[in-house]
Amino acid sequence: MKYLIADFEIDTTQFQITLGTTAVSVEPKVFDLLVYLIENRGRLITRDELFDKIWAGREVSDTTLSNHVKSARKALGDNGDLQQVIKTVRGRGYQFIAEVLELPLVNQPQSQPATVLNKLQSMPKLVFAITCLILLIIAYWWPTGTTQLDVESDTRPYILVVPFSVSGGDSEKWQPFADQITREVILKLRQISGLRVIPASSAFTFKDNKSTENISKKLPEVDYLLDAMVSVDVNQSIQISTELESLTKDNLIWNDHYNSRIDDTNFFSVQTDIAASVSDALKVVILAKEQSALAELPTTNLKAYELYVAGQKQLNLLTYDSLKRSVVLFSQAIKLDPHFEAAYVAKADAFRIIMSYFEKPVEVLPDVVDSVLAALEIRPDSAEALSSLGLAYVFAWRWEDAWKVLNAARKEDPNLALTEVGFALYYSGIGDVEGVYRSLEKANELDPLNIELADWGHWALAMIGENTAAIQWAKNQIQLHPEVGLIYSGASVSASLSGDHERAIALATKGVSLDSGSPYAILALAQSYGHAGMLDKIPLLLEEAKQTDGFLCPYETAITHLLLNQTDKAFELFNEAIAYRSNCLVFTRFDPRLSHIKSDPRYLALLTRVGLDDGAIRQYPR
Repeated sequence: MKYLIADFEIDTTQFQITLGTTAVSVEPKVFDLLVYLIENRGRLITRDELFDKIWAGREVSDTTLSNHVKSARKALGDNGDLQQVIKTVRGRGYQFIAEVLELPLVNQPQSQPATVLNKLQSMPKLVFAITCLILLIIAYWWPTGTTQLDVESDTRPYILVVPFSVSGGDSEKWQPFADQITREVILKLRQISGLRVIPASSAFTFKDNKSTENISKKLPEVDYLLDAMVSVDVNQSIQISTELESLTKDNLIWNDHYNSRIDDTNFFSVQTDIAASVSDALKVVILAKEQSALAELPTTNLKAYELYVAGQKQLNLLTYDSLKRSVVLFSQAIKLDPHFEAAYVAKADAFRIIMSYFEKPVEVLPDVVDSVLAALEIRPDSAEALSSLGLAYVFAWRWEDAWKVLNAARKEDPNLALTEVGFALYYSGIGDVEGVYRSLEKANELDPLNIELADWGHWALAMIGENTAAIQWAKNQIQLHPEVGLIYSGASVSASLSGDHERAIALATKGVSLDSGSPYAILALAQSYGHAGMLDKIPLLLEEAKQTDGFLCPYETAITHLLLNQTDKAFELFNEAIAYRSNCLVFTRFDPRLSHIKSDPRYLALLTRVGLDDGAIRQYPR
């Protein structure tokens, strides 16, 4: 039988999946699972049924099944976020929901060469029986799949730690403190190699909705949920009540209570104890070197820690004013404890985000570098510091420095999504399409709800000409982050490039409504009107963008003027972008919006100044 699902063809006689003329490689068990789901697509298939039919009742874990479903989805261009092919019904099983067309097999000639089975059946009966038995034993015990696929099937327990809640009347006062406890528990758990743990940047997207339904929708592959209630009394005593729940089995795995005082540095041992208890509950061994890392304190100065907590609250608001306030608070914490590494890294992150979205990059990059270097003086192997610096170097189109620092970050810790975002933008800038896809896939696996990844992932694809993929990426991210305006604004660009002007204008309008006063959002709307031929709307929007308090990106402003055929004004702004060291210039060589000026000598000069001319491109490592 042959099945056609979208552009994929599944041939059950040849045991292969093809996309056009390209074969899609899958493990045998993944193929069997996929075919069984297709053949039974009219109903929900329980996990127990799949264990029985695909593994013949062999003892395999829920994680193994989840990983095989993940691979089956991937083979047909699906994933756990989209669920357009295989739907997960939490706690019950799976159903194949994509449209299936059954194709008749091409008639085969009557005379066929002898198959292996023909040859076996021609043997003497005893030899035939023994040979079949041997083959069955080999088929049963021989490991399926290639080494590469086995490596990709991560069977470690996958944990989401949701932001801890606060009980009592002073919840507003103590919530930032509880948030920081959450971050540190996540950090401790991520130091245990036997666990997979969602980073804080993704975990905190569940702050306002911790329902299992919401979690299952956005992170269907997660196995376990860790939550806690934090109570602080008037005497500074603290109690943290924790619960670890299995999402696949819908039962409580472990719970406990921890007592301490927030005016005593022994308080930091609570986060370590929680991490160790979770590891023990899941029967995961903590290595000796990991024990040492878990025991480290962020600081011994409680006042510095208090300022750091306040800074983290401001950093995570991601507004220009809050980011500036966070820098002040981190600086105050560092003044009290000059060896507070985490404060330096957080300060570098705050400056990097300000540089990316709010101020002239040329003025802020030195602050990022200074903060990172200070962190590296304390901990030379700080992957977080190196990752932040590497991404900043990409934004500043310091190509060779970016490559060196990002590789150093990846060497120290290969599990940081921010590093992969940096690589994706580097590859997008120099034209390595395969590199873009590879890095984005890795980043999305590591930190699936990271907002920086959501935004820059779309740009990395759209600016290298992969517009269909960029549109799909944006649609997925909007589903995951429906209230983040910059994702809508970015999505309007790829929609315009595809000719879907009505959708582009709607997306850009939504971006403006969510990010009121954002000059970038206003420019995105102006561009969407321009691509639609509604040029009369652009001048008023340009003027409106200039009247805002935010940073008006000269690169995006230049592209808006190009839509008005004001080429000289556009190049004037491109030169201004050079002077500002604007981050959007990383896309100059392949930005499809610049296609009609690429024969202009001024454009070629621009490429040289950004380090993206032909000669430079050939020398950059990949």
